[in-house]
Amino acid sequence: MSYTKFKLGTFANNNQTFVGMVIDQKIFNIDEVVNIFSGPKPTTTVGIQEMLLDWDVNFNSLCEIAETINNEAEKYREWRAEKDIAEISPLPPILSPNKMIYAAANYGGHIREMLNAGTAKNEQERENMLDRDKARVRPYSFLKAPSSLVGAYSNIILPPEALKVDWEVELALAIGRTAKRVKAESALDYVAGYMTSNDVTARDSQSRPDWPTLRTDWFTGKSHDSFAPMGPFFVPAAFIDDYRLINLTLKVNGEIKQNDPAGEMVFSIEEQIEHASAQLALHPGDIISSGTPEGVGHGSGTYLKDGDIVEAEASGLGSQRCLVVEEAI
Repeated sequence: MSYTKFKLGTFANNNQTFVGMVIDQKIFNIDEVVNIFSGPKPTTTVGIQEMLLDWDVNFNSLCEIAETINNEAEKYREWRAEKDIAEISPLPPILSPNKMIYAAANYGGHIREMLNAGTAKNEQERENMLDRDKARVRPYSFLKAPSSLVGAYSNIILPPEALKVDWEVELALAIGRTAKRVKAESALDYVAGYMTSNDVTARDSQSRPDWPTLRTDWFTGKSHDSFAPMGPFFVPAAFIDDYRLINLTLKVNGEIKQNDPAGEMVFSIEEQIEHASAQLALHPGDIISSGTPEGVGHGSGTYLKDGDIVEAEASGLGSQRCLVVEEAI
């Protein structure tokens, strides 16, 4: 079936939050479009997360809406349904996911740079981190607080107790159907769409010398406010031919730091869904962020500072531009 391709996003404009359909750099307010659309309407327009509760039905409706807008753009422009992308503020596409599951150590180059930075404390630990034999090694995942979400153009806030705040561009996905003990071969059937993500990390908080037997503190390293820029767009999975071809790029002050395809991840998205859904049920709107490639700041001892500009992009999914600022205390 041929579609008029579109992206979705959650946007703020004049104190109003709305779901927008993005076609050719123009954003159409779904609420306003539905008011004059004569075809099958979505079951809800409240938010993308709510749409995902009945994604198959809602995606089909959105496809018909997109086709109608494409054929009758002037009609929707006259009804003030169209917004210019430069005039609005993108919020995280999914505002309040129940769960955000992030992959650790999932690109070979990133594993090696972290080892070179001294992550392993002895040779045995080094060998274990380099072991990617899937007969012995499973995906490594952690939870990140949904409250850390911010929009694609929001500030990244440096907490005063963290001196080594780092960047990690990632490919994120949103679940569109309840998944429990899903096998890898059918896992992509549960993916509703993809987003650009930045897993901002406080490296000096992540490592805990005061708890040497426990070592890694994922909570204080990963879940500070503003440490999860997401979006700006949610791109339906039906429009992505092969997620492995999506290129992940991150720049700091215009200098390219990361630049690798998602296909280089160790554990595929399918394998990550299989692993995660074996631990707990995944529900519509849950987010999985699939790991970062080589080029994080920790590898070179370079960290974010007040005034830096961080630009992250997963190709085809939209780019982020975040100003780094010190927390006001």
